[in-house]
Amino acid sequence: MISKTPIPIRVRRMDYAIPEMPRYWYRNNPWITHYMNALSTTFPDGERFFIDSVRNFQGQIKDPQLQKDIRAFIGQEANHGKEHEAFNQALIDQHQLPLAKKIEFVKNALKFAKKRYSDRERLAMTVGFEHFTAILANLMLEQADVIENIDGMVGDMFMWHAVEETEHKSVAYDVFQAVDGDYWLRVRGMAQATFFFMLVTLRMQHSLLKHDGKLSDWRSALGFAKFMLFKPGMLTRIIPEYLDFYRPSFHPWQHDNRHLIEQRIGQLKANEVLAQVA
Repeated sequence: MISKTPIPIRVRRMDYAIPEMPRYWYRNNPWITHYMNALSTTFPDGERFFIDSVRNFQGQIKDPQLQKDIRAFIGQEANHGKEHEAFNQALIDQHQLPLAKKIEFVKNALKFAKKRYSDRERLAMTVGFEHFTAILANLMLEQADVIENIDGMVGDMFMWHAVEETEHKSVAYDVFQAVDGDYWLRVRGMAQATFFFMLVTLRMQHSLLKHDGKLSDWRSALGFAKFMLFKPGMLTRIIPEYLDFYRPSFHPWQHDNRHLIEQRIGQLKANEVLAQVA
């Protein structure tokens, strides 16, 4: 199996300090904000899990371009973990959000996965997670108002993350196809990733809303329902691409959205938040 990534994967660093944020930094909506906070809480340890899962098979890859892609994938994911770690700490420092136990829950869940599942099973799960993040990233890049509704430089961080998830969206998949390629293992990995993703994000969102006394805020809840189902449709709009994963002939770059990368990189450069392009 050779690399099927049609574009260069560049490792970038963000050059900004986490700003003072409103408690509800997404359109002053607690339900949407805490959904996004829940996503961010999973990223640092999740990214490390993905790196380890791919690195386990790096020595078996013969294609020089795929080797280069793996190194760039590791660099990008490491930076994502660091930025979201800083963001999560800012939420704790600025708003005293009870994230420490939630981060520990993610750590323990992934430790369990490392003990319970083989290297190949964890790689298949990583392929599933990477597809999930890629289709969410595509929605963020495609629907400009998703990012525009995020307060200040926090929006730049999510845009940068979405750009790089798009660039490297097939790396884990190409590695899996090179070392195993079993269709049913890939499908099972996606099922496990889906279960974990939904369980953790919704559990954390519920816990944060309960902490803030916002579970019964029906206006915010309706706004969240609209956000997920209609505009921008964070759930409904990703369903077709999610289901495509289950085709035996699927490859992530069959959804070619490289044009969105250059558009959003242009915005990030204009905002002067990129420190480095490697």
